[in-house]
Amino acid sequence: MIFQTSNRPAADAAGSLMSDRPYRRAARLFVSAAALLALVGGGDLPAQGLNLRETVKFAAEMAQRGNWREAKFRWERVAELQPDNHKILNNLAVAFEVLGDPDTAKDYYARAAELSQGNLDIEDNRRRFAYFWRRTGAGGEQETGDGTMRLPSPLGGGGNQKGKTFRVSVGLPVPARLDLEGRSTLLVTSFLTRETNLLDTNRELVKFLRGEFKKRTDLDVLNVVPPPAIPEQTVEDLLANLEFWRHLGRNYGADLIVSGVVKYDQEDISSFQDVDIISESTGQKVRRTQFVEQEQFRYELEIFFIDGVTGALLFRDRMERSVIFRGLTNDPIGAFYAMSDSITADVLAVVTTRIREDTRVIFRK
Repeated sequence: MIFQTSNRPAADAAGSLMSDRPYRRAARLFVSAAALLALVGGGDLPAQGLNLRETVKFAAEMAQRGNWREAKFRWERVAELQPDNHKILNNLAVAFEVLGDPDTAKDYYARAAELSQGNLDIEDNRRRFAYFWRRTGAGGEQETGDGTMRLPSPLGGGGNQKGKTFRVSVGLPVPARLDLEGRSTLLVTSFLTRETNLLDTNRELVKFLRGEFKKRTDLDVLNVVPPPAIPEQTVEDLLANLEFWRHLGRNYGADLIVSGVVKYDQEDISSFQDVDIISESTGQKVRRTQFVEQEQFRYELEIFFIDGVTGALLFRDRMERSVIFRGLTNDPIGAFYAMSDSITADVLAVVTTRIREDTRVIFRK
């Protein structure tokens, strides 16, 4: 008994076989296209229809290219079917961290570590995560006695472990240290400073900070010239003078006020030192003791961010820099701006989100 399932007219056997081929070919192409669309995002097939291995691999490739939203979406689809897959949970933790949600990332890292029972790559990620987010807005560096900053070294093998993992460089968005909601205008006032013949420290610092806030933030920086003077008080008395800061806020329409204390000086630190020189007789490098003229410039800044409405201190930080130059006729303005540039990132971090680079391990299988 023959059942005819096609709506096309019946034909002879040979003709029927020939006529079916284009339909079969078209059907195969349709199935392939549907699978491809599901993989790259053109379709939204149910999670049960996923090729898990290919989806995980594709998501890892997207992450490697910096497309973390696409990677996160694919890993979430896999997690619907495998909620206890520690590798996928680890990958999702990295994605949430990169996309600016460290609280969710922390939960995923904890769950991944619990399920993995000591996987070194996951423990490495957790450890680096903890260091990076230990202090809000300060990254994850550890301060050491020599004044340098160091991140923990990797625990696992990193790199490529039999094609199953790879270490990827990630840019992690660190939130501003101040909540600027409702604050849009910023006033840079004068700074308390000590008289010096090197340069007008107050004028140069105000000009520098005003320019950096204008260029690198969305705040409306008020162009008040000359900058408002501040009372010659001790630092603590000045910060307690709420009425003065409220007056500035009202008078200039400032939601946020920046001020502080700056010290800038120079010192002759010439001395006898062991130096390497080329011998005129032998042409070889030799070490000799000789008098070396040099000077050191020191820069100390204590900066305040003050609420223009209440006069209350919102944030306070202290930064120190120094630089040594050979000779005794170096440009104090050039040295001042070089050290000012070096503190820019720390100052702007108070009011802007910035990106810090680090590495994480993700699983591709």
